[in-house]
Amino acid sequence: MAERYLTRNVFVAGGEPEVTYNPRDEFKLEQEVREYLDQSGKALSISGPSKSGKTVLIGRVLPKAEAIWIYGQDLTSVDVFWESIVDWLGLYDEVEMTDGVQNQGSAQIGMEVGFAGFGKATGSGTVGGATTHGRRFARQRSIADVARGGLATLAVPIVIDDFHYVDDAVKRDIARAIKSLLPTTHVIMIAVPHEAFQIVREEPDMGGRVWHQQIRHWDEDELRFIARMGFEALGIIDDGEVVAAKLAENSFGAPFLMQQLCYDLTVGQHIQQTQDEPVALTEPPSGWDDFFKRIAMRTAPPIFEKVRRGPKVRGQERMERQLKDGSATDIYPALLMAIAHTGPQTVLTQPQIMKSLDGILVENPRGRDVASSLSSMADIAEEERGTADPALVYKNDELHILDPFLCFFMRWGTWATDSYTGTR
Repeated sequence: MAERYLTRNVFVAGGEPEVTYNPRDEFKLEQEVREYLDQSGKALSISGPSKSGKTVLIGRVLPKAEAIWIYGQDLTSVDVFWESIVDWLGLYDEVEMTDGVQNQGSAQIGMEVGFAGFGKATGSGTVGGATTHGRRFARQRSIADVARGGLATLAVPIVIDDFHYVDDAVKRDIARAIKSLLPTTHVIMIAVPHEAFQIVREEPDMGGRVWHQQIRHWDEDELRFIARMGFEALGIIDDGEVVAAKLAENSFGAPFLMQQLCYDLTVGQHIQQTQDEPVALTEPPSGWDDFFKRIAMRTAPPIFEKVRRGPKVRGQERMERQLKDGSATDIYPALLMAIAHTGPQTVLTQPQIMKSLDGILVENPRGRDVASSLSSMADIAEEERGTADPALVYKNDELHILDPFLCFFMRWGTWATDSYTGTR
């Protein structure tokens, strides 16, 4: 009998899928991680676009039951790092020692160390003398010593997810802690921007000890794999992969978004689990446009509104731009509309943007005004990036849109409302 699945366990957005997991064997991603784990004395950094499957990849090789997973947003100090290790191993941070001295030529010395998960280590010995006095005392060891001692006994790999959330001042201390553990165990760091690991690489004696693995954007065939495997598990027929292709085209290289679109489409057609008889999947009852718009509006990225407003106006108000539909707006909403009208493409040259503006404005702005406004949009994205990559970058007269959810919203968000376009 074929295995049956719930749809929510097949298409998993933001989790760790089993049925629809794509190992992307062409890039040997898992193989590289396993090769790293076969060696010692090195750390591994993993970076790539947001929602590109970095955490899922490492979780596949090192599930949480087999590794110490620590999250960057929790690492407010290096002590939290050490405490996370101690807690996972179930160690004690106190040592109790007893001794007794005997007058007749012998002494009994004993020590007991608490070590949850591995039992208690005890030891004793006898030297000359008879008992004249005894004492019992305890001392607390440093949390770092306890963690190192535990890992020396059981070398559990450590994974630091969302490393980019760690404050730079704390990163330096974490880098030194990681360096001290490399002779003992493996440490993997996951982050969105590659530069998040710079402080670790710059730590003295870390040259050559930090391997790097870059996760690339997914192409549409890799995204179709998610739909193909999921539809098969649920007993869904997608002739010619027409539906899978439509969803992949609108996922902008993000498996997270592809998983979400597949889930919403199937449950929207009342497919909550594996079907008893194969069922053909069709386009949404209300049509593709309505389907995508509904999802876009519930995932509207905050950066869109900030870029639409542009920088604060000082002095003279911005020039009003007349649109060919009879309405008016300023340069920033007009630019977003022009970019969206290209697809949006994730990489656009300034001439391509100028050409698109020509299709929506009565009179095109000067090239230097467009370049200045695009630079201002990129500055806003940089200011709002937090610890991740900026949503968009403008350099060498090219605009790069890095956030797939921004692309999705620009294509399918409700552009007809004043609250988003700023039209008047």
